[in-house]
Amino acid sequence: MGQKNKGTFMNKFIEIIGWFGVVLIHASTLPTILGVLNGTNPNLPELSLVVMVWFGLVCFTIRAIHQGDTMYIVSNLIGFSMNSILLTIILL
Repeated sequence: MGQKNKGTFMNKFIEIIGWFGVVLIHASTLPTILGVLNGTNPNLPELSLVVMVWFGLVCFTIRAIHQGDTMYIVSNLIGFSMNSILLTIILL
């Protein structure tokens, strides 16, 4: 494999790993949300945790939009949405 092909392969591999990380991170909130919604899990995270993560994701999203980084824009918007759902559940 030539040096140019090796670099291209590595770049694609790193990009795939990044998107896989997006899935893993944001899928971690699904069990809590689904458990609460279907009544099998009455435990919710602390409000302060969800609010701080929510504001952190807003800050990350602003930075990602400024930098034009598609993966981080999508990732942060998904995280923001999932944490907004958790925040709504906690507050209701």
